[in-house]
This record gives sequence, C-alpha cells and structure tokens, in this order.
Amino acid sequence: MTESIWFTDALMRIHVAPEDTDGAYALIEALAPSGHMPPPHIHDRDSEGFFVLEGEVTLHSAAGERVLRPGQGAHLPAGEPHTFRVTSAEPARMLLISAPAGFADFVRAVGRPAESETLPVLDGPPDVDAFAAAAEQHGITFVGPPGAVPAGA
Repeated sequence: MTESIWFTDALMRIHVAPEDTDGAYALIEALAPSGHMPPPHIHDRDSEGFFVLEGEVTLHSAAGERVLRPGQGAHLPAGEPHTFRVTSAEPARMLLISAPAGFADFVRAVGRPAESETLPVLDGPPDVDAFAAAAEQHGITFVGPPGAVPAGA
C-alpha cells in the first residue's frame, strides 16, 4: 500500500517500502514544486536513482550539471555529493530509488502523513537542527547550505 508523506515542500509517495524488500531498496514517487532544491548532501550508505516523469530537474553531482526531462534518469552512487533543483516552471514528478532503502526511513522521520495528495502548504521553515540530526541518524551528511551546488559539480 502506498504511503503518502509531506516532506519539506514536497509530496513523497512510498510505493515500495523498506519492509517490502528487507531493506534492499525503496521506490518513492516525488512531487516537488518549481525551485525545490535540497542542500548539497551525501548519502553515506544509499545509492540513489532518479527518473523524471513530468517537469524538469537539474542534477548537480561529481559528473557535473545534468538536465533531466521526462523519460530521462540518472544514478548517483553512495558517497557522492549532490543536489538537484526543479527547474521547470511547473512541479516535477519523479521516481526515486534508494538502495538500500535508508532514504525512505529519513522521509518518514522528518515528514508527516500527507493530508491530501497535493503539495503541502508550509506554515514556516523546517526545524533545521532537527532535520540535520535526523539526516545524520539516517546516514545523510549535508555538505553545503541550501541553494548551493556541491564542490566539483
């Protein structure tokens, strides 16, 4: 059964949960608004796959800047600094694959159950300290401030 979570300003729908695969991987559908950009970060244990369904996403990683449009994807190995920005005027919808499945547990830890299948309406900025502490517990290290591109990208 799909689990819908409001995660920062995005809607995350966990279609294949960690417990479905003994933690081997998770499949998450993300709907993120135009301009959405997580701080540069590293997943210490999880590789991440992106596949864009709608909109446009610009990925920043060690391989440089890559624009992904519907039908295009990319793989990021564990340990590689990266971020992305939704660069389309409209929200982007993409599939995220986390292997192993640690990112899904992070989404659950800092998100909240979605009240509807829409983007959340924010009532203020996230609690940065709580967000960073949860990230650390889930093997995610921030390597730059929000809006920054990781070094070497």
